[in-house]
Amino acid sequence: MKLANLSGKTIVIMVASGFDETTFVRIQRAMMEAEAKLKVVSREAGLTNAWRGTGWGMSYPVDSTLSTTLAVDYDVLIIPQGDRHIEKLSTEVHAKRILRAFLRENMPVLIFAEAIKILDIVDIAHPQFVDGSKVARAGNLAVTKSDDIVSGLHLLNEIMLDGLDESRAA
Repeated sequence: MKLANLSGKTIVIMVASGFDETTFVRIQRAMMEAEAKLKVVSREAGLTNAWRGTGWGMSYPVDSTLSTTLAVDYDVLIIPQGDRHIEKLSTEVHAKRILRAFLRENMPVLIFAEAIKILDIVDIAHPQFVDGSKVARAGNLAVTKSDDIVSGLHLLNEIMLDGLDESRAA
């Protein structure tokens, strides 16, 4: 998967314990291939736990806690799927603050599957899926209807291409 527009960018993946491990690992691999810097922010300090299928998966190191994270330090926000972690993030004031900052500054955001519910906490309408598409876009906000990681990341790559001529103040 060629994601050249993400090369050299600092990508933040926002999670809480219970995020979908399969999605997370595929995003992690894609960012490594694209030579992007992926940083994990979570409610938990130190390690956060993934959910794999019907039980707990592996633990992953956290680069920063939500309470100390600033959107201005990153180029892109990704929120993977996983009902358990979205339920936790939805009650987290710092997750709300970070998501609002990305959206307010028109910075690229990619949200997977049921994680779209996170938009409700910041009163943002869900982008509309057209003609059976698995991905949708509203400005720099991209969402996937399923766990179609490839389509979601390609849409994010397009968003990055569209924004190459813009400068952002934060």
